Amino acid sequence: MALLGPEGVSHIPRVAPVHLEMRVAYVEAPVARQLGLHDGQIVQATVAVRQDQLKLVLNEHVFNLPLSPYIKEGDIAQLRAQLLPSGQWTLQLLHSGSFAGSDVHAGLQTPAPSRLTTLLFQPGGFASWLSLLQPGVLESLVPAGNTDLKNRIHAQRLSMASLQPQLLRRWVLGHSKSGEANLLDGVTLEDDTKALLRLLMDDRQRAGLDEGGSKEVLHRALDEVEGAQAQAAKNWQNGDLNLAFVIPFKDADPLEMQFERQGNKPGQPKNPLVVNMHTKSRVLGEVWLKTSITDHAQVDLTMWALKPDIAEQARFNASELTYELENAGLVLTRFQVFNAARPSASETRQPPPHGALVDTQA
Repeated sequence: MALLGPEGVSHIPRVAPVHLEMRVAYVEAPVARQLGLHDGQIVQATVAVRQDQLKLVLNEHVFNLPLSPYIKEGDIAQLRAQLLPSGQWTLQLLHSGSFAGSDVHAGLQTPAPSRLTTLLFQPGGFASWLSLLQPGVLESLVPAGNTDLKNRIHAQRLSMASLQPQLLRRWVLGHSKSGEANLLDGVTLEDDTKALLRLLMDDRQRAGLDEGGSKEVLHRALDEVEGAQAQAAKNWQNGDLNLAFVIPFKDADPLEMQFERQGNKPGQPKNPLVVNMHTKSRVLGEVWLKTSITDHAQVDLTMWALKPDIAEQARFNASELTYELENAGLVLTRFQVFNAARPSASETRQPPPHGALVDTQA
């Protein structure tokens, strides 16, 4: 390699700067209402030429196309709708591949995004499913005369007044596997959540009730349930446990529950099992509970409650809780109660100031 002097260095061509291209298309609020967008929804738009430029076309609405050099006419772009604090909407591009149309280099046809791919990009949580599981709400959507489906929905719910540990354990184990996995094992569950939701949507469509907001809420709820199961399967393949579901009650508000444990690494201490619970109870108010259980039967429990009297009552009953855990062979190492909302697990980052230097790495 030849060494260049000051004169030689000046003749070296400059390296072209790297430009970060926008992956977001902005949508005005009136247009978002016309499209029926909801926060976190996954939509598909077609890439088409409009006035000699590539554009995104979604239900006859046209938007500017992000990453246009990597997408060609006829492709189907997958985007996630997001509502900004300002009230404006964005469509964030999730994929820049050629989902429709052929690849000119390989000469192969690339299929459209699958249902599984769409579910894996669904945001977490069960907002729509929780609203449907309020006592009496889901049953009210059953068409008149379908007593069998209404009874099956009612039978799926537990009773808070007579809840026993063994019954709760049996319910959790029965819903720890998807209906598809149970069918592969030769087990048929009549109260499978997804099956009941699909039966309800089919019955409403046959009865001519498949219109309005109820249809949208039911579809969102199904996406939330299937998305959680898809994420759980993906995490399990990676060696992690992340099982989330909602427990419905006949006489109380639904309870959101999540079991999570990161995979163990050689030479490192075993990770604890974390059980998260959350409810918006009309009696207790909004309550969060986080329980960490180690392999040494040690329990670390943290509770957040919005109502001051509920938080105080939990502190008052701490000794009774310690006694109950000891009878179960567990040791309570720490019990914290906060009269506040649980902090968000995801850190909110402010955008850098204008003109700031951002260090990026591929």
